[in-house]
Order: sequence, then C-alpha cells, then structure tokens
Amino acid sequence: MTEKRSSHRVGCFAKCILYHDGAKYGCILENISFSGALIKMGRPLPERLHQGDRCSLVLSGDPIVSPGEYNSTIARLSAPRIGLHFLKE
Repeated sequence: MTEKRSSHRVGCFAKCILYHDGAKYGCILENISFSGALIKMGRPLPERLHQGDRCSLVLSGDPIVSPGEYNSTIARLSAPRIGLHFLKE
C-alpha cells in the first residue's frame, strides 16, 4: 500500500483540546506533522463531528500555556480517533 501522507509524522502522547462548533473536547495527541495530527477521544465521538468540518486544536490540556491554536478541518473519523488537516491561513 502506498503512503498518502506528504509529511513525516512524529508519535507523541500529550493532552490537547479540540474546539468544534462552540464545544470543547479533551483529547490525546497521538501523532503530529507539519500538515496535520491524529487525536484520540477519551469517549465516543460526538455525532455532531463530520468529515470536512472546521475546528481548532490546542496542543495542551491548558489553553493558557499552549504554544498556539491550529485551525484545522476534520480529515477522517475512525472512532475513537480523529484525523485533522491543518489549514494554512
């Protein structure tokens, strides 16, 4: 099978926060690259999440000490994981 990713991914295990449509979800960051990230929800995926939706990711369990917020789109949903594609804005 051919690899479709354009960037090398770095594995990690860190708390993060996903913001989507006014809601806030605590997640675990499983891996990250220049173009996106794979996060894991600690609970079932909310039905309101859909592929193509805009969202943002904060790379910390505490948004006050986060290095930044990354505007994204949901690229894949595969419970309990969500694949994100970072937007270049």
